[in-house]
Amino acid sequence: MPKSPRAIPVLIAAATTQFAAGIGFWTFNLLAPELAPETGLNERDFGMWITFVFLGSLLSSPFTGVFVRTWGGPGAMVRLFAVMLGAMALTLSGTWTGVMFAAFLFGLGYGPQGPMGMTLVTQAADRRQRGFLLALRHAAVPLAATVLGRALPPLMIWAGWQTGILSVTGVLALALLFALLAAPLFKIEAAPPRHTTIFARFRGLFTVPPNLRFLWGAGLVFALTQTAVTTFAYLYLLEVAHLSPIAAGIFASNLQLTALVGRPVLGWFTDRVGSAQMVLAGVAFVTVIASVCLTQVTPDTPAWMLIPLAMACGISGQCWNSVFVTAMSFRVDAGDLAELNGRAFAFLSIGWMAAPPMMWGLIELTGGYTVALLTVAGINAVVGFVLVLRRER
Repeated sequence: MPKSPRAIPVLIAAATTQFAAGIGFWTFNLLAPELAPETGLNERDFGMWITFVFLGSLLSSPFTGVFVRTWGGPGAMVRLFAVMLGAMALTLSGTWTGVMFAAFLFGLGYGPQGPMGMTLVTQAADRRQRGFLLALRHAAVPLAATVLGRALPPLMIWAGWQTGILSVTGVLALALLFALLAAPLFKIEAAPPRHTTIFARFRGLFTVPPNLRFLWGAGLVFALTQTAVTTFAYLYLLEVAHLSPIAAGIFASNLQLTALVGRPVLGWFTDRVGSAQMVLAGVAFVTVIASVCLTQVTPDTPAWMLIPLAMACGISGQCWNSVFVTAMSFRVDAGDLAELNGRAFAFLSIGWMAAPPMMWGLIELTGGYTVALLTVAGINAVVGFVLVLRRER
């Protein structure tokens, strides 16, 4: 058990808010089968939602430290959930433009929320258990996707997609109330700004620290991969393998269920081996296997074969985050965590944001998913080997 008596309640608070934010985040992905027929668009056109979410995150995440210093941890968390709640309500427009604008607004709130949760757990955790506790907090995201993948598609088919959105809006409202009631658990230590002028402070928010450049560069590839083997794997199963929305939702749920278990296991393993970078290399190599195997899925592929494929996609796309944060935490002073976690999330947002247009463009240019998925496999092979050659803690 963690030595700090504050670690467990802080972990629960951070995981609870992350779970609610994850419910809102993954809702955009599951709207595609419902809204595509209404708008006359393809499901992958709605796959662009992730670009708009992370465009919002890119703009807001660097200000995480500013928000904490201005409003305090509890005040910042409440305001961020208010933004996410309002954004989710805007998806009721049911149009592509309205949903993409809602995704952008959601990203403005979602971006700083994640780094704040990472900082809370890191500051409360013992160093020798940091990887495991961060992984438990990160497991809230696949838990949200697992629940949502099984619950939301049937609910939308039975009661309409509008009812599904209203239900998600209710979850975000409950999270906002929880942040108000549990305010002491959201207190974050934040160092004062080091730059003297407003211009220098603003420029610093978007600067990559020299000692983190290589790690953040690898994270950029993992961020791009995450979208490729989650969002586009789901769309591939709808468009190419012709699975029903419920069957594809179960695949997405199994993928996230693997991440739910895999994140704590990799976090524990990272603490044991003492090298987060080597664990990240292993994730990159699993990604190579998962991406290649995805290209072989056809409408005739037996349903049981989708289970190990979902597991591989879960490991490659969803299990790297907490390992990355652990690796970074050993290179950053405690007082700088909130700001640098926010800046890292903004930097990684470039990968999450660039992935949909890259995948969509390659699919359109080549007439299929094969080249796009093999491109993902290739860049992960390179990153994996470089991570092994440049081994650090």
